[in-house]
Amino acid sequence: MRMSLFIAATATLAIAGTAHAQRGGRFADMFAGADANHDGRISRDEFMAGRSARFAELDRNHDGVISAADFPRLAAFAAAKAKMDALITSADADHDGRVTRQELAHAPTTMFDMADANHDGFVDQSELTAFRANARAMRGGM
Repeated sequence: MRMSLFIAATATLAIAGTAHAQRGGRFADMFAGADANHDGRISRDEFMAGRSARFAELDRNHDGVISAADFPRLAAFAAAKAKMDALITSADADHDGRVTRQELAHAPTTMFDMADANHDGFVDQSELTAFRANARAMRGGM
């Protein structure tokens, strides 16, 4: 179950993040790992590159797309499966139930936008800290 939740968390970041950003710390930690040039802030391009770099990890069955077939264990957990389905749908431009590399590259950057409080195109440490605190508060302080 822990592996399934980790996979769901990774997929959430990789696919787009919509309202599921509220789930918290793991997402924010993965988000912070996107600072490729180590300047202490994450640009939208770094965020998108980090998300795209995870495509191969998420395409667990190596069929060239991210889909529910990559996460068969989630089927046993209705809530997790519903969230995964919603996340795939959010990036699935042609509505075929699968996310290609191209669709992922063009998927909304909702999580980035939520964290970029001053809308300057970068997420700095203070914004990331606030994002983590907000996520923690939304999930009940866990």
